Formats: sequence, C-alpha cells, structure tokens
Amino acid sequence: MRKRTVWTAALATIVAISLGACADPKEVGEIKAKVDEMQAAQKDILAKLDGLGKGQKQILAKAPAAAAKPSRPQEDPNKVYDVPIGDSYFKGPKDAAVAIVEFSDFQ
Repeated sequence: MRKRTVWTAALATIVAISLGACADPKEVGEIKAKVDEMQAAQKDILAKLDGLGKGQKQILAKAPAAAAKPSRPQEDPNKVYDVPIGDSYFKGPKDAAVAIVEFSDFQ
C-alpha cells in the first residue's frame, strides 16, 4: 500500500514539473491580464443590468394600474342571426327555413 502512494506522489511530481516546464511565464501573464479584463467587463455589464432593473421597477411603480380587460360577452346559443344571402351560390329551394352559410377563401 505504501509503495502505491509513493508511485502516485512521484507521478504527480513528474506531471507538475512537465506542465510547469511547458508554461511560458509571459503567456501565463497575458492570460491572467485577459481574464482580469473579462472580469472587469463582466462587472460593468452586471452593474448596467442592475441599473436597468432598478429603472424598470421605477417605471412600473409610476405607471397607473392597468385597466382590467373587459370580459368577453357571453354568447347566446338561442340567438338567430339574419345573414343576407343575396346572389350567393346555394343548393336547395330558395324558400328554405334554414340556410347554412360557409365563409371561406379559395386562394
């Protein structure tokens, strides 16, 4: 068990040395500068969003309460509608008690 721990530690040391040797300090510094720049831009964006949110809340607080929508009128299923047929095409007798009218667009 102890031998395995020693090998793991040795392997970790070799990996760390290899990665450290591959990293150029100048490139690391440039990456850190870019990350700092992105973080500053992110803070600026978050501050602007916060300001927009506060402005929106102020506008909503000043706005008069929205008037309630008028409810849709209830339909009467027993109502009879008089639809003038005129010169429209029809089937059946002209003096029929009931006429079924279809509104459609054939384009």
